Amino acid sequence: MPAKKTTRKAASTTAKPSGRKSAAKPVVKRAAATARSKSPAAGKPRGAAAAVKRAAARAPGRSAGTRSAAKKIAAPLDLSAFPPESISQFERWICLACVADVFTRYMGMPAKKAQLEIKRHMPTLAELHADPSGRPFFPPGTAAEICPYCGSGPKAHARLDVYRIESGKPTDTLRRALIKSLPSSENQFAVLEGKATGQHAFYEWLDHVSEKLNFDDPGWLREVSLHYLGRKEPKVDWAEILRNAQSIRRSRRLESGWEVDAGRLFLAPVLFDELLLVQYLVSRSHKAGGLTLEGRHTLVELFARLRHGGYLRAVGIQAHNPSDALEQLLEHLSGGEAAVKFHYIVDRRDLLEKTKALKIKQPPKAKTMQR
Repeated sequence: MPAKKTTRKAASTTAKPSGRKSAAKPVVKRAAATARSKSPAAGKPRGAAAAVKRAAARAPGRSAGTRSAAKKIAAPLDLSAFPPESISQFERWICLACVADVFTRYMGMPAKKAQLEIKRHMPTLAELHADPSGRPFFPPGTAAEICPYCGSGPKAHARLDVYRIESGKPTDTLRRALIKSLPSSENQFAVLEGKATGQHAFYEWLDHVSEKLNFDDPGWLREVSLHYLGRKEPKVDWAEILRNAQSIRRSRRLESGWEVDAGRLFLAPVLFDELLLVQYLVSRSHKAGGLTLEGRHTLVELFARLRHGGYLRAVGIQAHNPSDALEQLLEHLSGGEAAVKFHYIVDRRDLLEKTKALKIKQPPKAKTMQR
């Protein structure tokens, strides 16, 4: 009998609690609340930690590094190994909002497909050389403002950097190596090829040189000399030679080439007379003829100077009229109708980045008239 009573007592001690709430639970809750009130983070909302992190990211001390890491500006191509007179660089700006508007509104293309087509866009030579530019291309001066066609902001404006390389022995090997080293993913660079004549290339070179000159500065004659000698013999560092040369003169002992003596650059008679002719062509728009290293000459005076100096005979010019002689001299200097190739490298990296961030809205469907 005593054993049975003990079993009943043990069972009563392990029985489930009744419906009354335990007094220990409120005590535990109050202790936890007291501990939270004493902690430093008390009173802050649940998203306060994330807000603090965002504020720290926008702080002046970290914003520059954060933004520079997030937005990496594409570095331009390094063309320092190329002869300076065989390359040129220009830029074209395109409004992506205008392109998206044509694709979606007028062609009925879905927004995702329109964005894909913009990424695939490869500009043509006609678009790159169009003057004046037509929609969606616009002049570089308005790039930081609004689009002159649709009024979109700078976020929808993409820059196309264009590098033009004139074909020739000094540049062909370097050009092939450069194109081979370009990244091929997503067609970041487009390579185009254009054909022209030697005369056309020479006239473009003259215009390109003239645009950079300040004819009010007496030093422009040396700049023209630097450009022409660099085009004539691209492997020579003419910038260093002319930096140490006080003057440029006609040599009486050289039959070809050039030499530096006593701080003076001496050119062979044929090369020196060609330099005078180029200086005349660059500055002939001035009054009373063109200015050269030997003074200002009219066409008749320059023709007499070149004929008495033996240059016309040396290059095979037999014309007796100064105008006819000038045409033959231009054909001799430029190469005439000989074929010349231009290779264009179009940097599309900015277009790809701007297209990814472009938000294209699908235009509303036109309402049909009910009869």
